Amino acid sequence: LMLKRSVSRLLTEHQTISSNLIDVAHELNRFETHCDQLNHELGLVKRLSMTDELTRLPNRRAFLKRLQNESGRVQRYGYPLSVAILDLDLFKEINDTYGHAVGDEVLKAYTQNVLSTFRNYDLVARYGGEEFAVLLPHTDIYGAERALNKVLQKTAETKLTSTHEDTTIRLPSFSAGVALYQEGEPIESVINRADKAMYNAKKMGRNRVVVETNAAV
Repeated sequence: LMLKRSVSRLLTEHQTISSNLIDVAHELNRFETHCDQLNHELGLVKRLSMTDELTRLPNRRAFLKRLQNESGRVQRYGYPLSVAILDLDLFKEINDTYGHAVGDEVLKAYTQNVLSTFRNYDLVARYGGEEFAVLLPHTDIYGAERALNKVLQKTAETKLTSTHEDTTIRLPSFSAGVALYQEGEPIESVINRADKAMYNAKKMGRNRVVVETNAAV
């Protein structure tokens, strides 16, 4: 009889432990699901912080981060790295003539139909306003110049049919400056050199690519 009671008590305790373990497993599953959802939401927030809302291109922050990473690879492996800054020509006239909604359409059309001409491993970012930045890994200054001129030609062939205005608009040209990253220079330096070359392109009549040939100091 005592043995029977002991076995019964052990079975009851076993059932209680089993039930508790099941409850713990359910709680762990819920916790794991919550963690997965939280990680997904954090990842989404991070991606949004690196993405331009209008064009869905990487933004300035993402560009600078990638440039910093690529500059480190240049120092380790020695491959060429070119940086380009391009600015749409006379973009203000589009906003003044058709309104900012059409101006936004132009920026989106550039993203989808023109800047998509760059290679998949190039990074094209919206740097601010109507200005874009391009990172061209494994590309010397002459290859970068050819790539920019190819994109410039694509621009001349592309038109936009506006959904806000009953009209077709030829996309504006752009002025671009290109600089070759010099091993060891601060990333701000190569950006400034490309930016200076872009302004020289503006001064020379726009709709062109200017190469910055001076090495960083």
